Amino acid sequence: MGTMPIDQDEIQALVSVETGEIDRRIFTDQAIFDREMREIFGRAWLFLCHESQIPKSGDFFEAPMGRDNVLVVRQKDGTIRAMLNTCTHRGNSVCRAEEGNTKNFMCTYHGWTFGIDGELVGVPQLESFYKNDLDLSKHGLRHVAQLDTYKGFVFATFDAEAPTLIDFLGSTGRLGIDLIAEMGDMEIVPGVGKFEIDCNWKLCVDNLFDWYHPQITHMSATYANLPVEVDDAFLEQARDAGGARTPDGTEIEFSSSDVLDFPDMIGVFGEYGHAIAGPPADPQKLAQQWRNRPEAIEALGPLGIRIGGHPGIFPTMWITEIGQVSLRVPRSPTLTEIWWFNFVPKEAPAEVRSFMIEVQNHLFGPAGVLEQEDGENWAQGTMHAAADQSATIPHLLKMNLGRGKIIREGGLARIEDATNEHAQLWTYKAWAQWMSGSSWEALAEGTTPGDTL
Repeated sequence: MGTMPIDQDEIQALVSVETGEIDRRIFTDQAIFDREMREIFGRAWLFLCHESQIPKSGDFFEAPMGRDNVLVVRQKDGTIRAMLNTCTHRGNSVCRAEEGNTKNFMCTYHGWTFGIDGELVGVPQLESFYKNDLDLSKHGLRHVAQLDTYKGFVFATFDAEAPTLIDFLGSTGRLGIDLIAEMGDMEIVPGVGKFEIDCNWKLCVDNLFDWYHPQITHMSATYANLPVEVDDAFLEQARDAGGARTPDGTEIEFSSSDVLDFPDMIGVFGEYGHAIAGPPADPQKLAQQWRNRPEAIEALGPLGIRIGGHPGIFPTMWITEIGQVSLRVPRSPTLTEIWWFNFVPKEAPAEVRSFMIEVQNHLFGPAGVLEQEDGENWAQGTMHAAADQSATIPHLLKMNLGRGKIIREGGLARIEDATNEHAQLWTYKAWAQWMSGSSWEALAEGTTPGDTL
């Protein structure tokens, strides 16, 4: 599709919270994508990396911030800086490696050289060609406006007027990060998984809160992991699918409990679009026993201990239940690069670390049994959103619409309900608020949960 002129009123019309309908053009239109880069990715605090990736002076990691790439670098004094990976001379990259350790960054076009602090420290033929008439102090690498960390997670923003990281995350965003940080003394496994899917980035974000699709999308993957022997009681429990049928008319006997284990959901909604949604946690399960640690109980609080769903830090950071962080990196309206960071406890024995990594890679990533299926859904949705007539059919989020009563407790706003689409709708509501170019004050007010959703 071609681009469409947009203003604030038109942006708001693209998302109807009252009807649960989203205009599909937001998934393919170039003008909307360009505005996202400016209003969302040019202002929001974005996750860059984890401190365990850059422990020593000179360690660096290249991270995306919208359409820009920044170098996140550990300084000699232990602090961290982030700067655009573009030479201030002619714009080439000053670093071609994705991560590593260095004493400086040199552009391979003309040899301009920058220290790890971003200062311009070397220009070939400065005396003979420039006659010493070039002020090096004015041509260092451009730094991000603000950089901060929360429990080892490094974030940055291009907006000098943005609230602090702590305020941006709020209680919901901090709880989302706590749900991985409190698993133990966590570190990232070397190497970041990266691959591309022909889809819009918002469909990837939408999906992380979607607990309606596993019973169909992931049927083959789930049945492959079912126990070989099942009793009559188990089979009886599985006969509550309620309407799904194969092309030949056969009813699919597949229970949501086969995938979710719980019929109820907990959703937490915070300012700026952060959310957590999913079934309650079971601290008695082996993979969840870290929740019984006194430190975790204190950090998470009575509600956090119960939450077992997926945290989403707006706009593109997803935290899984199994010690992973994913970024949905927008490359174009119809192309998204998926990044996966695998975390393990530092003190874990080698066999435990190996097992965790195996499970993580088995589920998500280019070879993950779940994400291969998810990616096909996102690509299909994006393809049809780019068609002429199909694009006029709204993207629907009507499940339990208007029935989610907000409960406020302990500084958090939550909904406890059956499977629903509240978190997806909350994400698009926040998206529209960001895209309207609101001031930070208006943005916070416009993304404060009301009484229902």
